[in-house]
Amino acid sequence: MHTDSLKTEVDSTTTYEFDYDAQFKLDNYLTTDSFDEKTNDLIDFECAILIYPTSEQIDEMKKNEGEEDFYIGADDSNWYQAMAIEKIDSIGIKTITASGRYLRLKGENKTWDMDIRKKNLPAWNLIFFKPTKEPKIISTIDLTVDETKNYFEIRE
Repeated sequence: MHTDSLKTEVDSTTTYEFDYDAQFKLDNYLTTDSFDEKTNDLIDFECAILIYPTSEQIDEMKKNEGEEDFYIGADDSNWYQAMAIEKIDSIGIKTITASGRYLRLKGENKTWDMDIRKKNLPAWNLIFFKPTKEPKIISTIDLTVDETKNYFEIRE
């Protein structure tokens, strides 16, 4: 009987799996927290929104990952962000950098309030926004020019 309870305990701790796709689901960013336009970003125009970690997030990552592993990951993340910016710029989409914790994306028919610093969301991130569409959280790792053109409805 003792081994059964041990097995159950071990099983319950090994069933956790990281949900990679969750970091790209809009619902995981939405919030009902109050929004202050003086200290948070209001965006009502077509753009790609770049998100970089705050100094607090950096300190937390260094603590959790170790300084050497943090810098390896940060170097990779910055490289992917730079490659994404190059692709976005190549088709003429404006890029902006989020400065606060919260974003209010104001579309033509709907508004999305987002907490871009929620725990378990990536510190480096990219959001496409067009006021006529739902925002889209984008992976910079495999971003393509075609994906960018499709979201922003750019036809050649």
